[in-house]
Amino acid sequence: MKARNLRWIFGVAILAVAFGALFLTALQGQFVYYLTVGEYLDQVGEISHEHYRISGTAVPGSIKLHAGGLGAVFDLTDGNRRLRVDFRKELPDTFIDGAEAVVEGSQRPDGVFSAHTLLAKCPSKYEPEQADPSVYGPPAEAETDR
Repeated sequence: MKARNLRWIFGVAILAVAFGALFLTALQGQFVYYLTVGEYLDQVGEISHEHYRISGTAVPGSIKLHAGGLGAVFDLTDGNRRLRVDFRKELPDTFIDGAEAVVEGSQRPDGVFSAHTLLAKCPSKYEPEQADPSVYGPPAEAETDR
């Protein structure tokens, strides 16, 4: 009986290790840490893989739509340094001057970052509106039990 139990335990352990390895391999591409523009530019020669995720802000006035096609060329900044990005798919509605953005892709030999994914957030669109005190009056003071 004990030998049969050991075989079951050994078999289950092997299956658990195999499924764990398969799970980690499948998720490996999903855990890409993003870099700021400055971090990317500092490490571009040192980073070993070709796929990058970079976070920054679209430089106002830099967005140039592709003539007769989808996408745009624009500059992304972290406040100090700039990176030229070329994106050739449909732009998100929230991608405007000054929008926070994350791009995924790789650098071309000419130094332009070729993005295949663009995630954008327009900060003003998602911030709550400030209540006008003249309409609602001053905030009520909390009553306390005495």
